[in-house]
Amino acid sequence: MRANNLEVRDRGQVTLPKKLRDSLHLEKGDALRGVQVGDAIVLIPQRMELDNLRKQIRRLMKQRGVTARELLRDL
Repeated sequence: MRANNLEVRDRGQVTLPKKLRDSLHLEKGDALRGVQVGDAIVLIPQRMELDNLRKQIRRLMKQRGVTARELLRDL
């Protein structure tokens, strides 16, 4: 385990070092969950589960009026 020094910016933003992002396969826009453990903060990458992905795709299809047949045709 390797420690990294991080700095909280004016708007509460923290930049994760590139080596850390790369080792965890994190990209711009990926979600993290922050958990307070005593005086520490643990950041946990939030991987989209299949069920959540399915629900999100259905919602987007409904919003845009796209059928499953159309979606598969365009793949």
